[in-house]
Amino acid sequence: MNAIFLASTFLMLLLALSFAAMPLVRNARTSSNGFAKVPVFVVLAALLLAIGLYAAIGRPDVAGSGSINRPSVAEPRRSNADAAKKAASVNELLAGLEIRLQEDPGDANGWLLLAKSYDHLGRGHDAVAAYEKATQLGLKDSELEARLR
Repeated sequence: MNAIFLASTFLMLLLALSFAAMPLVRNARTSSNGFAKVPVFVVLAALLLAIGLYAAIGRPDVAGSGSINRPSVAEPRRSNADAAKKAASVNELLAGLEIRLQEDPGDANGWLLLAKSYDHLGRGHDAVAAYEKATQLGLKDSELEARLR
């Protein structure tokens, strides 16, 4: 952990304890009741419990890292499965677009979308063919055209 973070945390802890515990200690001196020190112990027990819970289930690695979302050991497998599901979903959508363009080959926006999709998937040859059909129908995209050349 960062030394500045630890120092500021310690100072805030001392300040919080002074606000919570000092009035309780003053009352304990004036009170004749034997249970007057119990609130001090409750404050200290709650503090120790909070620190213990943070250490057990908290994220102490976040303070020293630049990113909160660090993958765990089990996540790469899950993310690979998620990527496969997303790829299958994209392929299904792409197949649906291809079928729609076979039924309506005059849809310039559809051809442009297909060209952009192919380009995004790294299918440059297919992207060029789809973009040529879009340009034949009168629709151009200068950014896509520059990427395809």
